[in-house]
Amino acid sequence: MLGAIEAIGGGKLKHSSQIYAIRYLISRNFTISLQSKSHIVIYKTIMMKRQLLVGILLSLFLKANAAVDENFYIYLCFGQSNMEGQAQPETVDNTVDERFRMMACVDFNTTTPKRTKGQWYTANCPIVRDWTKIGMADYFGRTMVAALPSDVKIGVVDVAIGGVAIEGFISEEVEDYLKNQEDWMKNSFAAYGNDPYKRLVEMAKIAQQSGVIKGILLHQGESNNGQTAWLQKVKTVYERLLTDLNLKAEDVPLFAGETVNADVNGTCSAHNAIIAQLPSVIPTSHVVYSNGCPCASDNIHFTVSGYRTMGKRYAYEALRVMGKDTKAQADYAWNDALKKVYTLDHLNKVEDILIRKGGGKVLTLWGTFADGHLENLVNEATFTSTDFTIKDGMIIGSEEKKGVVKASYTDFLGTTHTLDINVEVSDLAPNHVLAINNGVAGKEQWDKEAICQLATPMEKGKTYIIRAMMRGDNNGNCALWPRWDASTHRDNWGNSADIQYLATNNITTTFSEITWRCTANYPHDVLIFAIGKMGAGNVYLDNVSCIEEGGTTEMITNGNFESDKISNWSILSWAGMSLSVMEDTTTGIQYLHTIRNNHVIYSLQGIKVGTADQWSQQPAGTYIVNGKVILKR
Repeated sequence: MLGAIEAIGGGKLKHSSQIYAIRYLISRNFTISLQSKSHIVIYKTIMMKRQLLVGILLSLFLKANAAVDENFYIYLCFGQSNMEGQAQPETVDNTVDERFRMMACVDFNTTTPKRTKGQWYTANCPIVRDWTKIGMADYFGRTMVAALPSDVKIGVVDVAIGGVAIEGFISEEVEDYLKNQEDWMKNSFAAYGNDPYKRLVEMAKIAQQSGVIKGILLHQGESNNGQTAWLQKVKTVYERLLTDLNLKAEDVPLFAGETVNADVNGTCSAHNAIIAQLPSVIPTSHVVYSNGCPCASDNIHFTVSGYRTMGKRYAYEALRVMGKDTKAQADYAWNDALKKVYTLDHLNKVEDILIRKGGGKVLTLWGTFADGHLENLVNEATFTSTDFTIKDGMIIGSEEKKGVVKASYTDFLGTTHTLDINVEVSDLAPNHVLAINNGVAGKEQWDKEAICQLATPMEKGKTYIIRAMMRGDNNGNCALWPRWDASTHRDNWGNSADIQYLATNNITTTFSEITWRCTANYPHDVLIFAIGKMGAGNVYLDNVSCIEEGGTTEMITNGNFESDKISNWSILSWAGMSLSVMEDTTTGIQYLHTIRNNHVIYSLQGIKVGTADQWSQQPAGTYIVNGKVILKR
């Protein structure tokens, strides 16, 4: 119907212009030469029929647009297996508010009743395709309908394929992408007419006849793990959706969920560092954190409890963007079992915190819910203290003192819980190191890598000195490979090909200082410590430093690890690696806490090398002064 109007109008009409266009047709006059009474009769007949036709069009238009419910909030969802849903639903998951709707993006043949493509249904699992399970959208919708007024409905349009890379949502790349895929992948694409993006747009246009698109949910990246090119490809898909559906970015934000986190040994957790960059590429995008969410034994997919928490976090982020409280409506009619999923029973006790003076400690907070599941609440909790400075969720240990940090968390039901955390900052606190669990032994140097993001990139042509204190549970060696990660020159695995290979050094079970000298061939922004030949067990680093030769500006944040905020470090999580900050008394010598003569300087072997007034005469290196390991540059 609108096509006819647009043809007369000379182009595509915006929604607000359509009624005006119809009225224009009614009032439009034609210059006709009336040479006889018969001509007048014909003219009147034409005009009567024209007015009747336009009247019918106007009636149909008003009827069609009357079906658009401004309080029907629609969210498009796309991604791979975690969006598709991989957790078997439990009894509590069978309760679904009828205000939570799903559009069938394929025909469902195993559900009761069967579902027809392009139709709305109550969002009972599965909501993606036959045989899919609980995924990201399930508890997103449950949380949203509980948080919003009773006249608001939530609808999801969900297109997802397990194992698909982002290229699978770029129509012109699908043909090449499918050439080397297994039959099961090709069958999944066939369910969407061999073009998942096109199907998502097709279903979204049907959805727009019923409601208003309010946002887009993405969970994808495992199949593009570590590939920085993923960022621009996500941007391409997002911008195409906005264009094809006549949407504005400021009205339709993108919510991107992290993969299974490193804190539960997520196989693809390295990709989270790339997801974190998405808001700098797409200003209207928001990251949904996965910290603490439990995963299945494959370390790729979440458990059903993990999906519930992630779904709630997607909803919390969407509510915040809308300026809404992350709290259920007071009159919401809860199912008792579902209510327990959202009700915090208590905050878990936090052990007393001891911080070395000059260091810091990232705060964390866990809670136990009424259904028995645990959640990491640090992103929703608030921390306050009259004793300490707290910055970006970290206690700053600037001076020796004892005090208290108060944690506060309000659950979805509106109940606030508080907890006091005892903190002490002391010069006698233990030393901390970065511990990298290598998992099983590698065969090649590149099998295991610890990657440090520099605070500022190197400048091409300049020379830099990189130092690190290192030891391992086993003897082995470590190579250093500076790399320009931001380069568009990529290798076959999607990584930057602009890399330098520096010397390989022997590492023993005793801490020793390793030094590399690098004249940068590229503006390197990461340092790769290649430790594939260190064997199984842990590799330990301390006092990691990168400084331009002759300069004083440190390019590695928190290189002494006295803060456990190590977001600038990542590992090859898919290779079974993990990393953490831990206490260590073996940095240099076992006398670390007994050598406390303020006037004497010791080497790492415990040999006296000078007195305090001779500090300026000591060559660059690592020393022990007053029980502390100090790096002299």
